[in-house]
Amino acid sequence: MKTAGVGEIIPKIDSFYQDCLNLLNEISIESLLNRTAEIAISVTNATYCICGTTDEEDTFTKIVLRGFTQVELDLIHSDEEAAGQPIRNIHSDAIINIARGKDLPENYNIFPAKRPFISSLLYVPIFYGKEKMGSIILLNKIGAPQFDSIDQKFIEILARYAGFGINNTIIYERIANREQMLAKRNEDLALLNELAKISASSTENQDAIVHETMHQVMGYLDLVVGEVFLRDDDAPNQFKIVFKEGHNLPTSLFGFSTVQMGQGIVGKVAQSKRNYLLSEEELEIINQKRATTVDLNYVAVLPLITSEGVVGVSCLGTKLVDEKDTLNLQFLSSISSWMATLIQDYRLTLQRKRVAILEERERISMDLHDGVIQSIYGVGLTLEHARILAKADPEKVEEQIQASIDALNATIRDIRSYIMDLKPARLTGENLIQSLRRLGNDFYSNTLVTTVFDPKVETLDQISEDYANAFYMICKEALANITKHAKATQVMITFTEEPDRYVLIVQDNGSGFDPAKGRKPESHGINNMFARAENLGGKLEMTSKPGKGTKLEVWLPKTAKEG
Repeated sequence: MKTAGVGEIIPKIDSFYQDCLNLLNEISIESLLNRTAEIAISVTNATYCICGTTDEEDTFTKIVLRGFTQVELDLIHSDEEAAGQPIRNIHSDAIINIARGKDLPENYNIFPAKRPFISSLLYVPIFYGKEKMGSIILLNKIGAPQFDSIDQKFIEILARYAGFGINNTIIYERIANREQMLAKRNEDLALLNELAKISASSTENQDAIVHETMHQVMGYLDLVVGEVFLRDDDAPNQFKIVFKEGHNLPTSLFGFSTVQMGQGIVGKVAQSKRNYLLSEEELEIINQKRATTVDLNYVAVLPLITSEGVVGVSCLGTKLVDEKDTLNLQFLSSISSWMATLIQDYRLTLQRKRVAILEERERISMDLHDGVIQSIYGVGLTLEHARILAKADPEKVEEQIQASIDALNATIRDIRSYIMDLKPARLTGENLIQSLRRLGNDFYSNTLVTTVFDPKVETLDQISEDYANAFYMICKEALANITKHAKATQVMITFTEEPDRYVLIVQDNGSGFDPAKGRKPESHGINNMFARAENLGGKLEMTSKPGKGTKLEVWLPKTAKEG
């Protein structure tokens, strides 16, 4: 045999090392294994090469074959099918280099039927550090009975580079998978963001919320079928279908339009609050109905859960083309949670509107009673006074009538202000002290009861409109009650600003009453006074004794705004 000269070996080594370095540029396991096998055959002049990665049990996970004819490959594959086993790896961490002249141990039987014939074998494991990554198996050296030491050295070097290359491809695949996962997660977040926009749009129609949400979800996930059942407000244990798309059935896929809690798949999901995937048998029952354009092989039923319980159930179905593919059930649960939140927000909005309407009715009732009705009552007293003066002092009658007209005009302005949710018109242009002083003067003019207003402060620049309006209305109601019930001859009104609060006191020397008997439900005026104080964080106290008059004291706390 002719020995290669030094001049022939050096170019071969240079080319070999360059090929080994190029292995580190491979980004997939398959291409790296193929290139490794090609290099191994080239530098050793082997007939066959088996190169593959292995698992913890030293069994091939991925494998490439080089040098085999198509006839030999067909025989190998047929032998695999007959024997029920693939090509086997050699379970060894050490290099093996033997010729057929020596008996091959049983565990070197690489092929199921022990063919093709093996005349020589070189086995080199592939390591990365201390971790075994795979192996290179070379068979039947051409032109020699056995692979020599130079062949073995080349393959040892190639195996080291292959180990680095395999590790690099694993890292690259992990990075690629992570990038795909992040891209998918960004797409998922984009969908959830779109669902959030539905919430932000303040859609006031529940059906519109469900339809818009389901259209977004079905389009994004490429779903074939979608259904939504919502809890009936009038029957909390019953769920009605409010959305169905993707099939031609008049009812749901499950054969009903309403379902009771615990009944059927939908009812059981609502009761258990757990996701449910239909079994193959259940899917077959649905597919037999021929209601969809394709046979479904994935249907998930998910509860729509809020802090108040289950508000509904969604059913999502599709045809997964790749059997290995599946929908992320956790993501579907997130979508269901979003939909449940949207529905809950809608229902809470309705409740808030109902409460707001009731509160507005109460406010209007309170303002009408404390403001308008009392003003009209005052006009009545003025006209009654005018009737008395008609004979005794006719010249003053016209003055009283004009005062009544002015009072009625002011009341009309108040009514218009209440309609527009403004403070009473008589507070406009006045501060609270001026308004309370005018109330005292009007009270005296209408009743001829001696009235003293003694404020401890003349201006209140920091007091809020809500506070001013509350004090004004409470004082007005208190004076009206004195007129109707007290038979008083003297009234004292004081207003004080203290370090942490404002205090209004209205006291009379009238007939008084027994507080132990409590307030009558129909005593709207007194109830309104207490409510006004409490609504602003204050308190109203009323003390009285029969024949000893009545003292009303109300205070409101100073806040940052009123300080």
